[in-house]
Amino acid sequence: MKRYIEFSFYLPFFDLIDDTFEGFSLEELMRQLNIRFNFMELCDQYLSYGEGPSRAGKGDVFAFFTKDDRDSFILIDLFNDFTDQHNMVKLGVRCEIKHDNDKRVRNILNNIHSRAEIKSKIKESNDDLLKLEINSEEYPKEIRYGDQKYMKNIYYNTI
Repeated sequence: MKRYIEFSFYLPFFDLIDDTFEGFSLEELMRQLNIRFNFMELCDQYLSYGEGPSRAGKGDVFAFFTKDDRDSFILIDLFNDFTDQHNMVKLGVRCEIKHDNDKRVRNILNNIHSRAEIKSKIKESNDDLLKLEINSEEYPKEIRYGDQKYMKNIYYNTI
């Protein structure tokens, strides 16, 4: 039976995408997991939600799966909380524990995490929390803040 480990944390979107070292680390993570997606399209999608206060309460979830295992993936949640002032996004990774793969993924994520200016703690778990988070039956999710609401969607391997 396959065993999995999950990692997740929040960091500013541009710390994840723009920084030369971060971009390289994200590419390294993609290579390690055998996942491909287009950084520029992800950036365009992020910018399409608007800037500054107009971006609050907008953003969707993107899940990118490995080619040979739908239980291993990278999750990037672009939702901008109504009170967020730092353009935080969630980076999540679920991978199989085998052949030191989880250790290499942990090292890459620690590298991304250490270079982020503002960040949450890294959550590490052997539970299925990220797997449950991408369950399509849960989407679209209605997000409410006072009298404002937003429908948060999830997209799979679309960028």
